[in-house]
Amino acid sequence: MSGSPHRRAAAAALSVGLVLTACGRSSDPSDPPVPRPSRSAAPGDRWLAAVEVAPLADDLDAMTARLREPLGESLVVSPADCFRGLPAEVDDGYVIGALASSREEAQELVADAGETVLFAASVTILCTD
Repeated sequence: MSGSPHRRAAAAALSVGLVLTACGRSSDPSDPPVPRPSRSAAPGDRWLAAVEVAPLADDLDAMTARLREPLGESLVVSPADCFRGLPAEVDDGYVIGALASSREEAQELVADAGETVLFAASVTILCTD
């Protein structure tokens, strides 16, 4: 990861808020998070390196559990309509991937987690709760 320590810390802080609110939390830490729109993150431009798109949130449970540790604060699981800027063929369902401040960083996070990037897009986060 490149950039100043302050920039990385700011990006990490934003990602923490996005992940905790976009992915939800359950009482059992081993349960996959329940996707829901973000409440605390202000809409803004970020890069999303998507790993998978699925019609139902439940379809991403196994992948969410697998990516929780390697992606950490960058993990996002959210309805596709919570992002503006996704490819045209992604118009419904749920997206799982890594959010970062640059395309390279988002793609590197996914690669380091052992996954293949389905697509990378500059997105605006639309959902707040």
